[in-house]
Amino acid sequence: MKKIVRTQQSRLRRMVEMIREGMAEGRLRNATDFQREFGVSRQSCWRDLDTLRDDEGAPVAYDASQRGFYLTDAEWRLPPLRLTRREVFAFSIAQRMLEPFRGTPLDVEFTSLFEKIGESIEGSVTLEVAALTDHLHVVGEDYVPVDQKRWMRAAEAVDRREVLNIRYRKFDGTEKTYALRPVHLVAYHGDWYLVVFRGDRDGATMFALSRVLSMTPGEGEIPVPEDWSPVRYFEQAFGITGGEKLHRVRLRFSPKVAAYIGSRVWHCTQRIQHFRDGSLELCFETRGWKELVRWILSWQPDVQVISPRVLRDRVEEKLRDALERFSVR
Repeated sequence: MKKIVRTQQSRLRRMVEMIREGMAEGRLRNATDFQREFGVSRQSCWRDLDTLRDDEGAPVAYDASQRGFYLTDAEWRLPPLRLTRREVFAFSIAQRMLEPFRGTPLDVEFTSLFEKIGESIEGSVTLEVAALTDHLHVVGEDYVPVDQKRWMRAAEAVDRREVLNIRYRKFDGTEKTYALRPVHLVAYHGDWYLVVFRGDRDGATMFALSRVLSMTPGEGEIPVPEDWSPVRYFEQAFGITGGEKLHRVRLRFSPKVAAYIGSRVWHCTQRIQHFRDGSLELCFETRGWKELVRWILSWQPDVQVISPRVLRDRVEEKLRDALERFSVR
């Protein structure tokens, strides 16, 4: 079984528990027991013991006859966890930051959860979550409700890399059945998406979990490239959409929106160049396409596509279509 990686603070608390257990059972715990419990080296165990004695003041002694450790003061307790003011502030706003997830499969009673955590923390800083967050609000974006059982089933399929048959409602409302192998689950713009591989198409594709109508076990094998990486996929995507070809994109934004565009990170590969007239050029490399076109259209008329030509042509086509629709009386 895979060992749980513990922080030193967690190891120290568990070490004290083990010493107490040994005293109660009549078999004192030793460094070998600690090493087996934490999956660390013997040297690390001795350093932890030194930290308990020197930094925390633990009355830990060694009984040579029983070859184990005990507490000379049975009433001693490890001091409660202490937080800095910056840590308290970060902790207090976490509740607000998680509010946009209400109504999603990750929804829990956040207020009750944070109150319990707050009550368990003592020390020199008084933690009053409500008071610290009275003047802070996080506006959540619109979201799509997702059935919790379906979300859990999708997460299990991702973990096990199972082949599934799904009935799916496409963006235009039509329905179709797919055989796919999910490899990653993504939260994005109020919805959940499955990154999948399909037997009828090369490369990874994306399916919105909210538009999955049914999900049943599939048969056969759908290969996943050994070198496929979710980190690399999203670095090369724009938003969550990727593609086969890598495009070098150059966009020129007008002075009217340059300050806003230049203050944000739109893509991990972006480079920004400012010009004397107040405009700026945004450059990045991406395999994404669908979201990129829609994003560029959202900034009209304050953005010009410099390259690639195929992207400029696609944006112009969408603009012509929009003008034709507006011109219809």
